[in-house]
Amino acid sequence: MNLRTQAYKERSSGKLIQSDKASRVDKLKVCFSLAENSVASSGSKTYYVQVIDSKNNVLGDKKTENFGDMTLTYSFTANVNYENKTVDVCEFLDGKGKDFEKGTYFVNIFDKGELVSKTSFSLR
Repeated sequence: MNLRTQAYKERSSGKLIQSDKASRVDKLKVCFSLAENSVASSGSKTYYVQVIDSKNNVLGDKKTENFGDMTLTYSFTANVNYENKTVDVCEFLDGKGKDFEKGTYFVNIFDKGELVSKTSFSLR
């Protein structure tokens, strides 16, 4: 729940400055929360984060995982130690020196092969 994405420019000092201008952005911060649930099993969980740009390209690691007959190409994974309490998770996707392009980006969170959350944002 509560999936949100922010775009940042990283200064040489390491300080992050929020920006929505595509030519300045070199990092994306993807944050989401896992709600408290006394019925769910606790332990280590892996969530697959997929960031898709305006040209329908998956950004980041572009690794592939198979779940039965479904194949998922993802940007990175987020490993969470879930103890049946609300947990906030934040991960960064580094642009690796490439410029982000103008347009709408889509962020999807998968628990194995199941889409559990999605959002979109735009860079100008």
